[in-house]
Amino acid sequence: MATNAKLEFYRFKLNHKDQEFKTFRDFAIDELRAGRNPSDEKVTKACFTHFIQSLKSDYAKDENLKKKIGLEKKRSINKYIDKGPSFNSADSIISGVINGGPYGRERIISNNDDEDDSTTLGINKAVLMYFYFFAYLPPDHNEGFFMIHSNSKDESITSIFRNYIVNLFRSTKYRKPVAESFCPKSFQDEFKNGAVLKSMTFKSTFVDTVHTTDGISNLMQEYDIRIEAIPKNKTISGNSAKAFLSKLSTKVFGSRSNERALNEFDRTTLVLGSAIGTSQKSFEWNTKDNEFIPVVYLKNRITNENADGTPDFDELKQYCETIFKDEILPEIRPDLNATRA
Repeated sequence: MATNAKLEFYRFKLNHKDQEFKTFRDFAIDELRAGRNPSDEKVTKACFTHFIQSLKSDYAKDENLKKKIGLEKKRSINKYIDKGPSFNSADSIISGVINGGPYGRERIISNNDDEDDSTTLGINKAVLMYFYFFAYLPPDHNEGFFMIHSNSKDESITSIFRNYIVNLFRSTKYRKPVAESFCPKSFQDEFKNGAVLKSMTFKSTFVDTVHTTDGISNLMQEYDIRIEAIPKNKTISGNSAKAFLSKLSTKVFGSRSNERALNEFDRTTLVLGSAIGTSQKSFEWNTKDNEFIPVVYLKNRITNENADGTPDFDELKQYCETIFKDEILPEIRPDLNATRA
């Protein structure tokens, strides 16, 4: 694909202030005026309406990131308006193409066909692009799931969209949920098979609280440390990376007053490369769950693309629906597997 399009997956649980298990049906009753005993269709429709209406709320915009998300409803402007958000109550899914992008900078819009036809773009004007999302909000359960596509590091709304989703389910009775990165085991296995370990990077922020007479030391009481480990053995397989990382993670870095093992660093990234060729795949090591979280690139998964370099949204929708049904749902809803058995 012309862009470096990818998918990122997240799961989250409703977080009621008084009760441990509250379903999306409960949330729709408590917060969305869905009635006393709403049907699955009414719950999904209420969540969908909540999603769409909240695109005009404050948390659809992030002043720190200088990005916003929304939905341009003018057909003359939004070329993918027919692929916009919709809901499927039978499967408890909300999905579609939304708009998002950066604002906050003075820019110039230049017309390539007419160099004299240029206009300015003020700091309150956003440059909106197209992004596909897919969300699962089951009425009978307390855990939801969503995936969001991005085109590159710069063409991304992943952070603001993640915050947007969890804020949708925060209220006077519900605390804001925590969205955790997720990837089905089949994807993890696919990424690890046939690849070799290229490098590991550990990054963390250190804070020194010991005051000294050294002025420079007192100025540098907080700093980021980044350690990169590149194995001399070029044949360590992706499947062996876990054991190699576990051994290396016990190494200690820092001063006596501020020692920290590598497995206690805030972020750990592994780079696996194909044993043949130069392609690389990035993994984030989740020490909490002992899993790889790969970056799932859409190249060779989505065969067609739009003229603007984004993936063909019809094909992407079909792909997301398929992997959700075949790979993701069985992992996040094992109770459904038991019921069907």
